[in-house]
Amino acid sequence: MKMTITALMGAAMISSVASADVYSWDWSAAVNGTSGLNMAAGEFQSIHAEYNDASERFLWSVTFADQITDGYTLAINDGPNPKGHAGELGLIYFDASNGAPIVTVYAYNGVNSQNSYADGSPAAGTQAPDMILASDGVTNHASIMQASVVDDMMNGTRTMTLELDATIINNHIPANPGPDGPSEWTGVQFAELLGLWMHPVTNLNASYDSEMALTSWGGTQGWFDGANFTTTVPAPGAFALLGMGGLVMSRRRRS
Repeated sequence: MKMTITALMGAAMISSVASADVYSWDWSAAVNGTSGLNMAAGEFQSIHAEYNDASERFLWSVTFADQITDGYTLAINDGPNPKGHAGELGLIYFDASNGAPIVTVYAYNGVNSQNSYADGSPAAGTQAPDMILASDGVTNHASIMQASVVDDMMNGTRTMTLELDATIINNHIPANPGPDGPSEWTGVQFAELLGLWMHPVTNLNASYDSEMALTSWGGTQGWFDGANFTTTVPAPGAFALLGMGGLVMSRRRRS
């Protein structure tokens, strides 16, 4: 009887794990080239991204070949260039200009600008910004699992890593939804395809109010904007092996 229960638990564990997809994307200048990228705020060397559609864990780690980048903004989705997709995505502000990184996330207004913190919509006039979460660089919001900057002095590189429990971002109801309504909101999810709007900044000048909402964000920008990058996902058998090791996850599919 004990063995039967164990077998059933193992089968349930494997079934649960097998229902999860962990998408990953790796880009490097050496392999992919840098055509179309702007390096004014740091020379892109490599990017590693992961998204688990069950746990909603989001990871973004970018390495620059120099050490001038002070932060970046990032909007990401499952295919098209995020620019122009107002009210659908979170815009991450990663500020490493003064010690421990400060991370804030706003609903992206879809504009080719870093001003979502000040204007929540591309409509005429200025709409209230839609802040989703913030850290103070010391006590992180519970959704921020890791925010770090590592300088490799020997190789002259700088790596910025952000790891999130993206549940709050993905479940956010936008204050300024896009033309198709709140149902189009996806937060920071991606799947078989990935689109990104990433703008690093050097000489970053960022300021915050008492609730850690951004009041200014400026500096010299670079960019890496793109659409329909192909991601990878481990074969189902790999999840079964993970399940045998005790990893249990429940699946959440985006609409």
